[in-house]
Amino acid sequence: MSNTNMDALYPEFWAAAFDALDVGEFNLQEHVSRSLENQIASFGDTVNVPVVPSIADAGDWTPGGTITPDNNTQSTVVLSLNKSKAKTFALTDRELSLSPYNLIGSWGIGYAKSLLRTVNKDIYAEALKSNQFIDATGGISEDLVADAETLLSTNEVGYLGRVLIGSPGLIGALRKIDVFRDVDTNATSDIIRDGRITRQYGFDIYENNAIAKYTPVDLAGAVVHATEFPIGTTTIVCDAFNDDTMPVRAGDIFVFGSGDTAKKTVISTTQTAGDTTGITFYPALTVAVPNDATITVTPTQSALAMVPGGIAFAARAYATIDKPGARSSVINVRGLPIRITVWTDSTTLNTNVQYDILYGTKLINDNRVVRLIEDL
Repeated sequence: MSNTNMDALYPEFWAAAFDALDVGEFNLQEHVSRSLENQIASFGDTVNVPVVPSIADAGDWTPGGTITPDNNTQSTVVLSLNKSKAKTFALTDRELSLSPYNLIGSWGIGYAKSLLRTVNKDIYAEALKSNQFIDATGGISEDLVADAETLLSTNEVGYLGRVLIGSPGLIGALRKIDVFRDVDTNATSDIIRDGRITRQYGFDIYENNAIAKYTPVDLAGAVVHATEFPIGTTTIVCDAFNDDTMPVRAGDIFVFGSGDTAKKTVISTTQTAGDTTGITFYPALTVAVPNDATITVTPTQSALAMVPGGIAFAARAYATIDKPGARSSVINVRGLPIRITVWTDSTTLNTNVQYDILYGTKLINDNRVVRLIEDL
């Protein structure tokens, strides 16, 4: 970059902020299915994603006999580009007089990282809806990683593309386990030289900073029913949560105070006036739960053992921005089409810079996403 104030008036200058990021911190967009982006680009903002059906074993058949084909109905889930995200900052003449290095370091990198973090948090939140999980709240171990690998295999998920993605805390905990650390076991010294865990237990292992413990503002609720919710129930009505500022969400763990006291994981919730008033969970009740039974939520986070086909993701950049004299460019950041726009505010005369993106993500196959639920 040349040392001239004019550089900051061009989107290409601010693209350098992404070059300075260690995008390995936020890499979930690299490990999900992106195959639908061409369809979205051609046909609009919504596409129906086919879900591979579960087919029963082949039956006996006598050659020459009557042929009766299966009447299968193709099920689909809808993927919509419904998330429009932007980060915008304003620079005064004094700030524009800084060197290009300081402009990128003081302003660009932080805002660029913010946009990547937001995309990754949304993909992670979608993964938390999976009902396939391993309880690792007692502490992570090599046995639990092996259990996740086994569960994927039991679900008939192929080995190609399997990844294990965890928070810095989870990856740090794995580094302390001998089987992940020892050179003799790993046949590599990567973890000793630079802390990287390479392939283990059939997974390529990655760290992601968007994975973090989520703590609802209210961790205590109660069951609402005229008598009791029976065995087999997977959705209950509840009250006493005052959590509108940070509600219970998919992926949280909870237990009932009476009846079925086994741990449950939240699949989805409903809210009334912002407070949680309904919870769909897994697994189903094996013992009836009475009215007014307490509900206690435990803040957790989940490492993701998965293959790309479990989650669909599509993104595209906006074409134009409605600002006089605005300059826009679209850059590719690890497959994410991010638009950068620079314009001058006619009122303040500040120079505004905006990073933005349009995208959507959807869990399409629970069997391909196994969560290791942790209490880190």
